[in-house]
Amino acid sequence: MTSTTTRTARTATLVAPRSLEVFEEELPALGATDVLLQTLYSGISAGTEMNVYRGSAALWRTRRDPDNGLFEPTDEPEWTYPMAYGYAAVSRIAEAGTEVTDVRVGDLVYTYTSHSSAAVVPAASVIVLPPLDDPRIGVLNANLNTAYNGILDAHPNLGDVVVISGLGVIGLIQVQLLRRLGVRVIGVDGVAERRALAERFGAEVTLEPGDHVAREVRALTSNRGADIVIEVSGASAALNEAIRIAGYNGTVIAMSWYGGSFENLSLVGEFHHNRPRIISSQVGGLSPDLGPLWSLQRRQEVVSRLMGELDLGPLITHERPIEEAAEAYRIVDTRPDDLVQFVLTYTD
Repeated sequence: MTSTTTRTARTATLVAPRSLEVFEEELPALGATDVLLQTLYSGISAGTEMNVYRGSAALWRTRRDPDNGLFEPTDEPEWTYPMAYGYAAVSRIAEAGTEVTDVRVGDLVYTYTSHSSAAVVPAASVIVLPPLDDPRIGVLNANLNTAYNGILDAHPNLGDVVVISGLGVIGLIQVQLLRRLGVRVIGVDGVAERRALAERFGAEVTLEPGDHVAREVRALTSNRGADIVIEVSGASAALNEAIRIAGYNGTVIAMSWYGGSFENLSLVGEFHHNRPRIISSQVGGLSPDLGPLWSLQRRQEVVSRLMGELDLGPLITHERPIEEAAEAYRIVDTRPDDLVQFVLTYTD
């Protein structure tokens, strides 16, 4: 029989732009095909999640038409306050419904659920994590999927020069992935600690951002420019510079969920004359060039293997308990120099 016990959870909840509170909320009853999760850790995204936190994400002002895929301005937007957010939780299964067979109590799992100390979710929605010496690494599952998806969209060749603009979690993971493929990697970031990590992971050169980067990359490539530029910083100026960095017929992979406006974007010079291709890489889909043998499940299988092979520990730089979630968000929002991945922790 299913559980009817009332349970509560502490949940980080957005109540206004740049304003967050932790509330106690009641969990739903456990259904026959559900599992009860006790959260150990959850990761705060410095990209997508900050757009949501700052109130700059489009869904605060628009609604996506499910039939045509267009985002239209509306007085009834997709999101309203208060709203719990987050998508990187590592938990133990504390209880399972009577019809659950694929996972077991005690399994370490990843879920795309909000920052909450407990959750009741369908068992089919959990991802069983591989054995991890440090279970905090599990919060990087979505980042690994996103980073790997960008590589699949870029389709680099042995010997290519790839510039990664933005050396946060995703960019630093991509440095490691690209080095495995025999690619020359150049990293760009304004934070010295992140540049040092990129060099530790195999970047040939790291540069501070600015309009000099395009010239420096050409000096390193016999004036060709980069074969591929992966833009993951989320800054409009960086996307504009990525277009300048790419060589003739080069590729720009735009990975960020950009917020704000794009006064810096110029399409009159290098974009027109150098013929770069700009590809939007969004983790919810796969490159059509991969063909029918690829699926999101196959990508997750590769990610689960990579989790035990890549050097991911150094990416986790900050930690706070869920009760201090408001301060944790403030720190991520203001981007301290040594920040890469911020983790919230949970105790009973």
